Amino acid sequence: MRRNETLGWALRALLVLALAACGGGGGSLSLAGAGGVGTGGTGMSTGLSSGTLTGFGSLVLDGQPYDSASPLYFAGTPQDESAATAAAAVQLGQQLQIRLDANGVPSAVLIEPQLVGPVALQASGFSVNGVPVRINADPTRGPVTYYEGIANAAALTSGMQLEVHGAWGVDPASGQGYLLATLVEQQPATNAVTRITGLVSGLSGNGSSFMLGSTPVQLASAATVRPAGATLANGRLVTVWSNQPANGGVVTAGAVRVSTLQGTTGTVQIGGLVSALSGTTFQVDGIVVDASVPSLAAALSALSAGQYVVVTGTPAGDTLMASRLSPYTAAPASAVTLHGTITGYVGPANFLVRGVSVNAAGATVSPAGASLANGVYVEIAGSVQGNQVVATTVTVQSQPPAGSTVDYVGTVGQLDSVTRAFVLTLGDGSTRSVALASNVAYDNGSAAQLVNGASVEVEATAPAGGGLLAYSVQFRTLPASSGSGATTETSGLAYDVSGTTFSVNGLVIQINGVGTSGGTLANGVKVEVDFIVSGGQNLAQKISIDH
Repeated sequence: MRRNETLGWALRALLVLALAACGGGGGSLSLAGAGGVGTGGTGMSTGLSSGTLTGFGSLVLDGQPYDSASPLYFAGTPQDESAATAAAAVQLGQQLQIRLDANGVPSAVLIEPQLVGPVALQASGFSVNGVPVRINADPTRGPVTYYEGIANAAALTSGMQLEVHGAWGVDPASGQGYLLATLVEQQPATNAVTRITGLVSGLSGNGSSFMLGSTPVQLASAATVRPAGATLANGRLVTVWSNQPANGGVVTAGAVRVSTLQGTTGTVQIGGLVSALSGTTFQVDGIVVDASVPSLAAALSALSAGQYVVVTGTPAGDTLMASRLSPYTAAPASAVTLHGTITGYVGPANFLVRGVSVNAAGATVSPAGASLANGVYVEIAGSVQGNQVVATTVTVQSQPPAGSTVDYVGTVGQLDSVTRAFVLTLGDGSTRSVALASNVAYDNGSAAQLVNGASVEVEATAPAGGGLLAYSVQFRTLPASSGSGATTETSGLAYDVSGTTFSVNGLVIQINGVGTSGGTLANGVKVEVDFIVSGGQNLAQKISIDH
């Protein structure tokens, strides 16, 4: 028998905090404190922004920046469709739902992939769980497809496990739904999770079963329908999550997330593909948009099915009353923007900013003669090409601007047993004072592992008064590298793994007889590697698996 989820976004966030304070939750992540940084109180969610992550600095969603330090973060796991996670889990190209409090400050972020499962290769492309996936290489059509743990679409193989984020569309000729991919990420072959997005059809009288395209879905006895109060209906766009193997082709759903404005009262922004265009109404991501106000007449007349648009308005029931309509080509999201500190510096053609692999070999760097290295704050404009952002311009700042988001890798020292503040020593020997934000989250470990000598990567804000206020702490196995000596480090998803080599962030690494700590090296797993360059080859010195 189906039951609705009984916790709204704000209450769910508070429950997670309470569990963390009691040592509960049972996962690899815990949260401390109560309330989000800068929320000005309880931060009840009223507004919503949904779409594609097109950059970092804060969180840039379809060109619109949102504070990344204030919210709590949620993502799917093998145990839950939306469990607490850390800000480090957010990646370029993901589909996000950002809930906003009464002051317009983000209070919760949901990372929401549309498809998880094995690839089926076809003459015209590929599908995942029966849903056709289209790749986009044209920035005028929408966000260009970004890849993680794989070089490009040509590297796909039949049965490869993928997580796919994208914009839902409907082919006007065939009436068939499809996904325009914004992120294609390889998963380990051991992946046990299935996600399917599609329009509900054939809903049974008691609501316990339905079809998504050609896939039958049966709700588990304890299945949840999210958000709280949402109901299933034929024609509704939904995403189904399951961690059970399909039985006779039937997917048993543990959770169903409905595309709805249920419970939203403030300003709404939605980015996605136009479908069901008729008169002054159309749909984006399953939401009906009413664009009947006279000021939108010109923009409305230029719309066509499959066009990527960003719509802003206010909800009236489950309809979005549009006040602004921006085609993607007119939005500031036409290029990728990355603002942050460099980590994993290998050279000008390969370094990380907020976990995104950057190639700045051909970029214009200003001021002239400025150096790139780990810890340097940069502002990058560029475009997605495969699994890297190719920078066109790089602006180097002498120090992070006050209030900016920064990312540092280093070793914990001088830990205060009461406040948990500490000094972070970077790979080049410089130090940063770190205090923990009230909504700090831990990834790849728990608060108990925050001890002197721990190797960590912190995501933090840089207040005007100096020091860092960390809201995300990710535990690492390997110590930080300066990126300027004989040994260099990088981290990311491993792919093209063989007995002698593997690839990460576009680098081919020679395993060099080095053993792997923390797990087994395999395609789709997150890996840290220290290596040296010798004879034109990248020779591994240490290899570690993150969880």
